[in-house]
Amino acid sequence: MSDTKITVLPISPNNAPASQDETRLPAGKTAESSLSSGSAVVGLTQGSLAIKHSIDIDRLWETAHGESSNVVRALELLKQTADYLSEARKNENPIDADRFVQRAQLGLPKLFALRSIGDGFGLLINSLYYASLNLRGTPMSHAQIDVVWRTLRELRTHPVISVEQAVQHVEELERCGLEPDPAGLGELLEDFESAEDA
Repeated sequence: MSDTKITVLPISPNNAPASQDETRLPAGKTAESSLSSGSAVVGLTQGSLAIKHSIDIDRLWETAHGESSNVVRALELLKQTADYLSEARKNENPIDADRFVQRAQLGLPKLFALRSIGDGFGLLINSLYYASLNLRGTPMSHAQIDVVWRTLRELRTHPVISVEQAVQHVEELERCGLEPDPAGLGELLEDFESAEDA
């Protein structure tokens, strides 16, 4: 078996091409993808298969100690909310699973307060919030928990999501039986259209 090769590229402020520094690890050893002052692990190859490691989302949006940003706060809340849903997915007892879902739902208004991240982010969080409200206390099915969990994990990976991508996720929520629109919105739109036609 061949050795594992890590390619380290220095990070330059002006993104100018820099020379590569290659380090070899013995076969079977692993390396963590990490950032150090002035360099980043950007690739890992083993044999003929190349595996690209991406930068962890928490490191990508990292801020200086003592500072905060909406994206960093959103990533924390998305992780916490997705973790609650992950626990709900694992739980066989429907009552215990619903308790975890309720904890996850408490994070949605906090996430919506961070909607300045982008229109797609705000649309998707708002849709998740109304989908949970429209259940009116009825527990989510296992399939619905899975869809919401996947949606939050995807949003955590790509917090700056376009409106078009958010709409695709909203449609997935509708397909699993969740109603992502505010109650009475359909009637309000019908009244509005009737007033325009008159």
